Amino acid sequence: MLDVFTPDVLNALWQGTRVTLGLTVLASVFGLGLGLVAALGRLSRLGPLRLLAGIYIEIFRGTPLLVQLFFLFFALPQLTKVTLPPFQTAVIGLSLFAGAYAAEVIRAALLSVPRGQAEAASALGLKPTQVLRLVLVPQAARIAVPGLGNQFIGLLKDSSLASVITVTELLLTTRGIVSSNYQPVPMYFAVGVIYFVLSNAAAWVFRRMEHRLARPYAVAR
Repeated sequence: MLDVFTPDVLNALWQGTRVTLGLTVLASVFGLGLGLVAALGRLSRLGPLRLLAGIYIEIFRGTPLLVQLFFLFFALPQLTKVTLPPFQTAVIGLSLFAGAYAAEVIRAALLSVPRGQAEAASALGLKPTQVLRLVLVPQAARIAVPGLGNQFIGLLKDSSLASVITVTELLLTTRGIVSSNYQPVPMYFAVGVIYFVLSNAAAWVFRRMEHRLARPYAVAR
């Protein structure tokens, strides 16, 4: 089996892994931003904002990611006459998908912060933006980290769907290797191991982050 994993094969797997990680990290960052905006929209007192945020969340949570990627890559260029490269299209699609789920995680975390915290901060003279930034978000972040961590791990695996729009991430790279060396068993086993290692590494990072954020709230013994 060792002769299957030649330096060229290992280098190709590494390049595919880098693309997968790049997709996941970029989509997570942009998705987190979209999710925060959508969550605040859902919590807004303005009806139009709540409606727009709700429509966005329901559309992208209620349709398969694969359909969304196909629409962005094949249908959207026909409607807008604007064609984006596959990688950028995948980042946009994954970000929109991730943002819809992150919005509900963030909204639930913000609602879990006791209402008295915001009222006390307002009584001290803080502006609404300061209350959000200094009081609500820090406390909500501790609650949201587990859910966002699960979403990151799911997005890491969902990024393999980008192969259908010709993004040469880990899965498509492996399919190309298999088509040339005809060794599907060791190659796909290796891909499974890579995803397993990446997922568990991400889980460890988010556990550390969760413990770090929870430290100020730990009860002194």
